Amino acid sequence: MWLEMDVKHRTSRSRTSSMGSEEDDESQQPLLVNDDTEDPDVVDADDMRFFTVEDAVERVGFGRFQVMIIFFVGALSISNAMVVMMIAVLAPVLRCEWWLQNWQVALFTTMLFLGMLVFSIPFGTVADRYGRWPALWMVAFGMVLFNFLTAFSPNYYWVVILRTMLGVTFAGGPQMDTLLMEFMPSKYRAKAYLIYAIFWSLGGSGVIMLAYLVVPTLGWRYLILFSCIPGFFVLIFFKALPESVRFYMAAGKRVKALQVLERMARLNRATLPPGKLVKSSEAPRGTMKELFKRKHLRTLIQDIIIWCGTGALYYGIVLVSSEIMESKASCTGSAVPASSDVIPCSCKPLTSKDYISMIVSTYGEFIQMPINLLLVDIIGRKLTMTLNLALVCTFFMLLNLCTSAAWTTFFVFAVRAFISGAFSMVYIYTVEYFPTNVRALAIGTCSTVARVGAMTTPFIAQVLLNYSLSLALYVYGGLAGFCCLVALLLPQDTMGRKLQDDVHVVSTDPQQPREEAA
Repeated sequence: MWLEMDVKHRTSRSRTSSMGSEEDDESQQPLLVNDDTEDPDVVDADDMRFFTVEDAVERVGFGRFQVMIIFFVGALSISNAMVVMMIAVLAPVLRCEWWLQNWQVALFTTMLFLGMLVFSIPFGTVADRYGRWPALWMVAFGMVLFNFLTAFSPNYYWVVILRTMLGVTFAGGPQMDTLLMEFMPSKYRAKAYLIYAIFWSLGGSGVIMLAYLVVPTLGWRYLILFSCIPGFFVLIFFKALPESVRFYMAAGKRVKALQVLERMARLNRATLPPGKLVKSSEAPRGTMKELFKRKHLRTLIQDIIIWCGTGALYYGIVLVSSEIMESKASCTGSAVPASSDVIPCSCKPLTSKDYISMIVSTYGEFIQMPINLLLVDIIGRKLTMTLNLALVCTFFMLLNLCTSAAWTTFFVFAVRAFISGAFSMVYIYTVEYFPTNVRALAIGTCSTVARVGAMTTPFIAQVLLNYSLSLALYVYGGLAGFCCLVALLLPQDTMGRKLQDDVHVVSTDPQQPREEAA
């Protein structure tokens, strides 16, 4: 949609006809709103045509540029997933090597999420004020550096410290999703994100496969070193990643924004809309005052609840999968063998069967992709999210049944699949709802509360579960049901909605009100 404005045409009566001819030529050049290089009082056209970032993204469409962005942030996602999801292997391995007690294993997992919790909001502020690119570079560099140093940890305490620093740097990871979504046309936005989410699943399953091959022969230190390889390649090619054009416009950097749009159009073999790119007014960026405005407050609170719940549920099923399989094998109910309460360190080395079970369980995350791809643009983001959470609740409750190993495996896969789908949908909803000037901060804030949920889940999955498996499953099922209700009560859906930029087009006619360019 082009923004057209009627402006006054001023002509000097003292000029010659030849000068008048030159004026006619210049009058064909459109006015750049808010451009410091032009005088807004001198207008040389009867009809002025402008386009926004959203207009340009929709006009250029989906092409090679968007595919490049998906694969680049996807590679970064694989690198991050290998580091974070390694907890499923490191926790039992280090328990046996250093004779750790249950609370030490839970603390080892919790400190990673504590780092994410503390620095999620600061990373969101950095991304909104200084750009998505600098924030993501710090993430990529920090993840490689601290993961590499972890391989040389002399004792448990150094591992905890370095895993905490990994959490600090991974706190900026959600900005990958922000950058990705800001380059996607509205028609392809949800589908592109769901395809991109596969890269996280590839990293998660890949590190378990790598552990299966490396840990029994070379040990956990080599596992960490090999997991750094994808991150090294990402750093080498990181300069090719463009900055968010929406950030440039929100910051008033029109020339740089236009350069990125021209690169996108060139790679997609398309053309930008005619006219000139509207320069945004420099609205406050990355401030809590802007984020907590009354118009966003209800949605923000409900969004925060869903993020917190999905964080606890996602990492919960990652941590409890092997325990559920082991407990249901004998179908003894909720009690865990008493020996785990008596022995301070219940060391059980991972066997080949354990590794294979964990590898297979990660495949559940791939199941949700075609289902959500089918539903997301038919019933909308809100209902798709609600459906995923309802199914998570259902299958967590079914895990309390005394069933065969095959049915138990199916229930675990289903929970892993649908909580992954719910997590993807809440990401999409958050990015599409909040405007550019606070989008990264909103993601950072919601990611912070998701880490609160993730911090609590080790004590449910590794402490409460030792007391009663059924009680732990009821806690997870009840949490999923509550999040399902909150998602259903969200005030609006974002299906088909353009990303809001909070850009103001200012008319040169004082009688005309300002218009918002979405």
